[in-house]
Amino acid sequence: MDLVELNRLLHNLLRFGVVESVDHTAATCTVRTGALVTRPMPWLVQRAGDARTWWAPSVGEQVLLLCPGGDTTRGVVQPAIYSNAAPRPAGSDTAQVTSYPDGAQVSYDPESHQLVASLPAGGTASLAAPGGVQITGDTSIVGKLHVSNDVTVDTKLTATDDVIGSSISLKNHKHTAVTPGTGISGAPQ
Repeated sequence: MDLVELNRLLHNLLRFGVVESVDHTAATCTVRTGALVTRPMPWLVQRAGDARTWWAPSVGEQVLLLCPGGDTTRGVVQPAIYSNAAPRPAGSDTAQVTSYPDGAQVSYDPESHQLVASLPAGGTASLAAPGGVQITGDTSIVGKLHVSNDVTVDTKLTATDDVIGSSISLKNHKHTAVTPGTGISGAPQ
């Protein structure tokens, strides 16, 4: 092997590039590195065994090509590197932050012990846990709460305004057939 070929192979071991296209079905992408656009290459993922993760790179994302033996035809793509076009998401220096293109953001800051999930207008969240969900700690809900099954309260339930059951107000209902003394009144209205 001559010196020029050896130099080319060494130069190709690690190459910076930008994702040119993504094939989600094949889990591959092409990368532009200088004048070269690679063949479709797989990208590295966090897990790909019994547990699997999926997070495809996006077009324009800066990446690193890892090419065994300097052979770009056998390379894999290592996402991702911040760039001027895609700087790090805002947050504290200790927080793990994930920002999405629609404006959603999920972060956890071990310094403040705060987990925050923020969705854009119209965003929804869903949690499916057939075995149940337990929340430990004070819980505040801002907005309406709809419960589609029975509710059991083991301690006192306090309402600052009113409780309404079957269109009957606990605070303002009236009774019919009221009898003084030990008599029993009629049903509430």
